[in-house]
Amino acid sequence: MRPFHSFRNIEAIHSRLLKEGKISITFKSPSQMLMLSDASPSHLSLLIATIQDPRHFLSLDLTPSKQSKSLQPKADVKSMSVTTLKNYPSLTGIGFPKTLVCLTISKLNYRHLDTRICALTRLQTLDLSHNKLRKLPLVLWQMKSLSSVNLSHNLIEELPAGIRPSDPLCENLTSFDLSSNTLTSFPYFLRFTSAIRLLKVNANPLNYVPNFIRSCTRTLRVLELESCNLRNLPAALSDCYLDELKLAGNPFPAPAGWGRNEIYKDTKHSRPGTLGSLLSQCVKSLVRHGVPMNYSVDQLIPDHLVSYARSGQHCRACRRLLLENCVVFYEPVELKTIARQFTRLDQPVVMTGFACSNECFRCVTVGKKVVPAVLFFKQR
Repeated sequence: MRPFHSFRNIEAIHSRLLKEGKISITFKSPSQMLMLSDASPSHLSLLIATIQDPRHFLSLDLTPSKQSKSLQPKADVKSMSVTTLKNYPSLTGIGFPKTLVCLTISKLNYRHLDTRICALTRLQTLDLSHNKLRKLPLVLWQMKSLSSVNLSHNLIEELPAGIRPSDPLCENLTSFDLSSNTLTSFPYFLRFTSAIRLLKVNANPLNYVPNFIRSCTRTLRVLELESCNLRNLPAALSDCYLDELKLAGNPFPAPAGWGRNEIYKDTKHSRPGTLGSLLSQCVKSLVRHGVPMNYSVDQLIPDHLVSYARSGQHCRACRRLLLENCVVFYEPVELKTIARQFTRLDQPVVMTGFACSNECFRCVTVGKKVVPAVLFFKQR
């Protein structure tokens, strides 16, 4: 039998990892390298022999071996945990099972989210804790079945822009853990969530909790804000009653000589509930005409305008949205009035409050002593 001319184009065969089912073949023209892996060592040995002597081609058996059967995906795999690089699904292999419901990828120094995960249509729980993630792709918010996400112990500074209220994750998210990251601002997309029950933002350099937390209070049951840099709580939390609230490790300042029946009025600062003159005027016009500030698919009102209105401050007395200058005051709050279980703190927790007018402020301060907040600001 005459040798095949194509075999003459082979420059070298590297078979050092033959026992592991890997070889590489270097060609002369064009200068390329062909790499084979996950193959049967016996088949590769016969292939090498065939290249050296084409008469072996007649005995080459290409039927799948028992080893190749083990590479086939298992049926109905619902849970998968990857904690070593050796167990991570390769790009050329079978990948992640399509039937996964729970996936854990932890302690791998993971820097970028594998977008193949976002194609798992049945995935409900995703744990990416103890990695080195800095950014997340926007496509993560398009996962229709995902409801629980753990991103704790990463390097996330901010979440992607462009998240919309109609995104599936905003509608289905029930548990979200962002503990031990480098967030300097509260995740803004939480204002779009409608079913979240557990929120953990422990050990992040947060300075404050924004007022749009009010959007979560209807369903939120557990809120953890330990070891942040919080100085006070937003007035929005006074409208909810949580099952559990954790606030340990925050530098809450205690006004000198504070009392439970005292309110500290800010005589130096009088600010609007929402910031920005143009947006404020737009919201004011819509409110006066009785236009409901709701998210809609047909985009009659832009999402950012609805978010702006919902994140605004409200008067403690009449509950009206504040779009003008208002009275700002600070009030020591009893945690038992906003949570069933809470962390015992040595110092009192101060809550920021707003009143749309002096009349509403007097309604709030009935039976309480009004004290200037100048001493409070000295300790901030």
